[in-house]
Amino acid sequence: MLSRTHQPDVSRPISRQRRGQRRGHGIRLAVLVLGALGGTACGDPTATVPDFAYDPTALTGGVLYRWSTGTRVRVFVEAAPSTGVSLATATQRAAQQWNAAPARGEVALEIVTDRNVADVIVYDRGTPQPVVAGLCPFEPSGAAGYTYFCNVNGRAEKLRPVTSTVKTASVVIRVDMTTTATQSALDALVAHEMGHAVGIGGHSPDAADLMYTRPTVTAPSARDRQTLRHVLGRPADLTL
Repeated sequence: MLSRTHQPDVSRPISRQRRGQRRGHGIRLAVLVLGALGGTACGDPTATVPDFAYDPTALTGGVLYRWSTGTRVRVFVEAAPSTGVSLATATQRAAQQWNAAPARGEVALEIVTDRNVADVIVYDRGTPQPVVAGLCPFEPSGAAGYTYFCNVNGRAEKLRPVTSTVKTASVVIRVDMTTTATQSALDALVAHEMGHAVGIGGHSPDAADLMYTRPTVTAPSARDRQTLRHVLGRPADLTL
């Protein structure tokens, strides 16, 4: 299901939703736009730009987003309830898998133990929201996975962790671990959301790809890697 909500004056939040296999559980990417893009940012694109295997802006209304070239993206995982599967393990594996995808190391994910320095925060639905609400609505609803960032004039809004006085986080990933009965299922869910976090604002129509709407694989396919490399080689409309 696609939904778009218009607000008056400067605010224009946009969200896209696809439903998962179970009723009430889906995977969502929230791309929320405030104000005008203010032109196209350079973002230090790489020299060679491969074609994408599937549209990486299909969920964002054509907005291409990514981290600046050379960024080390710090990822913090909130402690999660003990359910027989590990969110920390799934996030570590997702980071390792996506770090192998860029052709020239344009972006790298690094797991950190301090929430207050994180660029990306991953948490389970059963734990409190780890950041103070920003300018855009945070509406995960019944999604199994939800990746959020708020676009303010071409840059992701920095969000303040609840334990900090400084705004540091650009992306928040919320997963619902009750929808994943096995570690493999959680690995697939978290790796899929991490794909959104590194710059893929679309879903693949191919079930063999990690960025398929209902992911069952746990690592980026050749098509996923090709699509990310396309993103990393293009100028960004939105810098995370």
